[in-house]
Amino acid sequence: MSNRYVLQLRRVARAAGVPRMLGRFAKDYESPFSKQLMLACRRGDVVWDVGANVGHYTTSFSDWVGVSGKVFAFEPDAANLPRLRSACADRHNITILGCGLSERTERSCFLGDGGDGTTSHVLRAGEIISEGAIEVQLRTGDDVVGSGQADVPDLIKIDVEGHELSVLKGLQATLANRRLRKVFVEVHFGVLDRSGRADDPKRIESILKGSGFKLNWTDASHILASRPA
Repeated sequence: MSNRYVLQLRRVARAAGVPRMLGRFAKDYESPFSKQLMLACRRGDVVWDVGANVGHYTTSFSDWVGVSGKVFAFEPDAANLPRLRSACADRHNITILGCGLSERTERSCFLGDGGDGTTSHVLRAGEIISEGAIEVQLRTGDDVVGSGQADVPDLIKIDVEGHELSVLKGLQATLANRRLRKVFVEVHFGVLDRSGRADDPKRIESILKGSGFKLNWTDASHILASRPA
């Protein structure tokens, strides 16, 4: 999917409105991705939900790993946190961390979408700081593990609206840990194109392959990275 000819075809399709037309017929374009997530989870697993939003996947992970498992939900958007906490209130295997993951531990600007938070994102270099932007805490995943605030995961899901590469850069030690079996990444091609980072998908693939994972695109936007047994 990171091949330059495929990327060019995707840009032409977006310009022609193909994704919008397909969306009218697809009830849930993430269903193959969701199914693979469910199949990958094992009882007792530690799962990181990076970009937890309001908890759709977080609560599913809680069910899939069972009471012996743990789910760590990362969500920096203060507008989403009350709904996330409410959704997870009675689930004792979930820990919510009110921060985002990135390549550095720092404070950064974050822009909510004013709706359900599904397109909220960390402001990118050169992006205008518009009204409604807030400051959030970003941390590297390796720092979170090192501080003892989260266990080394068996599985990671990343959905961060174009910030995927930065998240992975901050996870170098964690990606190298043999305990980590699977990494699921939603790659936001449109966001990356608009922000001049069209080469990010190839760099994402390179980091995952370099950490010993075999890659499979479950659909046009989702990577499943699996560590060979």
